[in-house]
Parts: sequence; structure tokens; C-alpha cells
Amino acid sequence: MATVRGTAPEPEPALFRAKIANVRPLVNMLKTISFRPRARCVINPDGLVFSVEESQCLVAQAYLRAELFSTFSYDVQLAEYYRNQEQAGFDAEDLQDGEPRDVTQVVLPLDNLIECLTLFYGPSGTSSSGAQSGAHSTASLHTSSNPGDLRGATTAVIAFNGPGTDFELMLEERGTISLCRLSTFVPEPSVDLKFSHHPTTQQLIIKSEWLRDAFNELDPTSESVSISIASTEPHFRISTIGESGSTDMTYSNTERILDSFFCNEDQENQYKLSLILKCKQALAMSDKTKIRINQRGFLSFQFMIPTAADVSFVNFVFAPLVSTDEPIADATTRV
Repeated sequence: MATVRGTAPEPEPALFRAKIANVRPLVNMLKTISFRPRARCVINPDGLVFSVEESQCLVAQAYLRAELFSTFSYDVQLAEYYRNQEQAGFDAEDLQDGEPRDVTQVVLPLDNLIECLTLFYGPSGTSSSGAQSGAHSTASLHTSSNPGDLRGATTAVIAFNGPGTDFELMLEERGTISLCRLSTFVPEPSVDLKFSHHPTTQQLIIKSEWLRDAFNELDPTSESVSISIASTEPHFRISTIGESGSTDMTYSNTERILDSFFCNEDQENQYKLSLILKCKQALAMSDKTKIRINQRGFLSFQFMIPTAADVSFVNFVFAPLVSTDEPIADATTRV
């Protein structure tokens, strides 16, 4: 472990490089999907998208727009060059049609990434140092002449030089610099729940405080949760049946609760409760939640989370539970 103080070294050219003045909004966004140890990171000119999957029935994505960073640089030409190199050994019919050529995808150890970003204050806000497997760092804890003073914001420079290289972070807080390198992995085919492939038949925007109250009332012994959106009262209903009985929360289409409401087809669907509850951290941080259900019953929760750069989004998509006699072909696919 080494101590570095003073001016940060001049960065070398990279495929991707961004600087953020305070890592806490970034950490908070990543924590909303941290129920899996690894995450796919998609880099494009508009920002970063971190995504995780669970049981081929849930896809969660945290959108980090370029505006969240004080500087954001992405070399599109270099990205296309690397992509052409990767695809050189494939036949044309093996390549995905319409797949963007200006994006870069890499898999990162999400738990280690969060640990590195919180090196100076710890994942729970306390002083922390060190990193576990998958992360290599040279770091020093800052020692202040006044132990009781408040720490300044941790700034970070994030860089990635392309396939086969480490994901690099340079953290700085009050003159102390930490350099971290995360091992990267080649992305495997991802789950596509095909939400956009079918028309959205129901949509509403609800104040998140109401949805948080509903989640707190859900019976944890229940295997599933029922979500219903209808054109007549009650317009929105969430219910569970567990060991202690049934729980039913209903909401009307009033301005006090719903910001907007659309229902083209009354529908009620069942979802696995243990998967639905994985979005509680994103829900806790959000002001509003957009709920959409498509024609096949797939559910989307889009959480609107306020940040210094306006609003960031975390999106969860869930596949519905199906009965044993209902065909499930094409429900999900890997792309």
C-alpha cells in the first residue's frame, strides 16, 4: 500500500474516460442493482448503462447519463475498430442484426467496483481501506490534523482502454490519491425480456412514497404478488396471499397519488415476490415511479432518482409467472 499526495498524474489517452466530482451519486445508483456480484457495463456516447440479471426473469439497469460526470470522453472510432476486430472471426449470419457498433460492453465485478469507489468512506459511510479479489489498488487513508473534521467529496476518474484491459479508477480526496484496477470479463449473451417487442397496454406514474408503503405491507411469506391495472375502480391494485392471510392495496386515479394514468386493456398478472423486492433500494431513493405493463404481461418499473445532474433512471423489467399449461416459448431470449 502506497501513499500518494499532491497533483494527480496526467492521464493517458483511453477508449473511455470520465471524471465525477463526487462519487456518492454514482455509488448510490450502483447499489440499486448490487444484488448480483457482476454487472455488464455498456459504454456509449450518451453515458454508461450498468445491468444485472436474475433467473432469466429479471433485468435491472442503472442509467448514468454523461451529464452526471464533469467530463465524459468516449472515442467512437476506436470503439468501432475494436468491435470490427472482435467480429472478424464470425460469419455474417452469426452477428446480431442492428446491434450498435458505437458501444463498448464489458463485465465488471460490481461488488469490487463499489468497494473501490467507497475506499475513503466505506460502503456504509465509515472509513474503509483495501479491496478484495478482483481489485488491485494502491491507496492511503487521509490523516487530518483535526480528526473530527468532515471529509471532502471523493472525486474519481474512471477509464477503460478496451478489450482485455483493466477498468481503472483514480480516486482523490483532500490531496490523497488512490489508484484501483478492476479485472474485466468478456460479456456472455444477455437476457432480453423483449418488453419493447410488444405494445404497452398499461402505464402510470405514481409518487414513490405510495409505492413504498405498498411494498412495506407485502406479506414476505407469499410466493407471488399480483399487480392489476384497470380502467375502472380500483385503477391500481397490489396484493399478496401468504401464511398470515391476504394483503390488498388499492389506488385510485387521483392527482394526489398518480401523476399520469393510461389503460388500454384491463390486466392482472402474477410476479415472483422475491424478485419484485429486489428493487426496494431503487424505490427508496426515487421520487416517482413509472409502471408499465405490455401486452404479454411483462412489467417495467422505472425509478426516477434525483441527482445533481437533474434525474437519473433505474429500470427493472420482470417476466410474469405463467401457469403450467400456458406456453412460455419466446418469453425470453438470449442475444
